[in-house]
Amino acid sequence: MRLVAAALLWPALVLGAVDAKDAAFLSEGYRLFGTLTVPAGGAARAAVLIIPGSGPVDRDGTSKAAPQMPPVYKMWAERLGDAGIGALRYDKRYLTHTDIDTVTLDQEAQIADAIAALRYLRTQVPGKPIFVIGHSEGGMMAPLVAERTRATAGVVVINAAQFPIDELGIAQVQAGGAPQDYVDGLTKVFARLKDGSFPAKGQLLGAGQNYWKQWIKYSTDSPATLSRLKVPVLLVQCMEDETLPGPMLERNVKALRSVHKAQLRLLKGHDHLGMVVGSHEPSPEFMRTLINWIQPRAAK
Repeated sequence: MRLVAAALLWPALVLGAVDAKDAAFLSEGYRLFGTLTVPAGGAARAAVLIIPGSGPVDRDGTSKAAPQMPPVYKMWAERLGDAGIGALRYDKRYLTHTDIDTVTLDQEAQIADAIAALRYLRTQVPGKPIFVIGHSEGGMMAPLVAERTRATAGVVVINAAQFPIDELGIAQVQAGGAPQDYVDGLTKVFARLKDGSFPAKGQLLGAGQNYWKQWIKYSTDSPATLSRLKVPVLLVQCMEDETLPGPMLERNVKALRSVHKAQLRLLKGHDHLGMVVGSHEPSPEFMRTLINWIQPRAAK
């Protein structure tokens, strides 16, 4: 399931003025791979780790399950590189190791992989501030990674649900026109996940019970987790986010407003991927929002 005002001047862009190199690191015995993008001909002033959204999304932000999706994470990394900010993006564990039993793969495994990626990134940009950018499901993981490592300069959360993810899943299938008996069945399945009666080896949309139980808990707790962080937090919500149907968008905005000491940016006309609706690349406004927030904090 795909769940889914700036103070500084927008820096001049010289598109393509970045270097990219292959990255590899270990996480819980698995060798994972990614791409590290840095400014061409010079050291990065800061770096970010991009934690991807849900589903079989690769390091670039593309998916065989949704071939129409543009490589937004690659685009983000290149535009950040143009602004002097390095970026690491990586392939999910089960994309590389296809023999993994996805029923046993849970959120804790994904968080472990993100922490391993963060540690690797630190070795590549020693002494430089590192920020964590989490998109969608990755936005649920980003504050947990920052809290557990205590080695980040800030956290950026982009279009991530800040309330129980099961409630969003049900709202999505309703908005998609699913028959009521399917909606009722999904509601019962989520209830079984929460009361412990879900089969130990059962699957829901390709994932096992621990994956969903942890995601429900962490999404429910997310505003409180973000409020606990001791580092700066930027919350970005695109106001045409198609993964938040009907009243879910306003519900998410309300939850985001409750996060203590965070900066909130609401981007009108932007979709779940940070693009103006109908376009095929992240908008200048979206990239300004990220860069103009990171740059002054990287300089401290």
